[in-house]
Amino acid sequence: MKKLLWLNILMLSACGSDMSKSLQTEQADLLPNVAQAINEAKENKDHRLMYTLGRKPVIPGFEAKSFSALKKQCGIKAIHGTGDVIKGPSDKQERRIKYQFAKEFNTTMYTLCQKAEHK
Repeated sequence: MKKLLWLNILMLSACGSDMSKSLQTEQADLLPNVAQAINEAKENKDHRLMYTLGRKPVIPGFEAKSFSALKKQCGIKAIHGTGDVIKGPSDKQERRIKYQFAKEFNTTMYTLCQKAEHK
């Protein structure tokens, strides 16, 4: 019985390590995509910040700032697939990745928005 318990624990820990590796891979892939999105936004002079959908919209990276003030200052665009309903672990993981992407994007775009506003 103890051997079976240890076997199950070993198998579960192996599954967990695969998940963390896939998360690291997805996060590594995220950075070039953020840079590409920022370059496209610069070319189009689109300084809008990304926000999550739901009952309480949030601008990733600027949770402490006023949503309406940022909306007025830079403009906003929705991140599709970030509503309140999470159907499973894969949805939760996908939302986490989109949130991290938007946070990286917004940090850079906010600086560009402020520079454009002062010109």
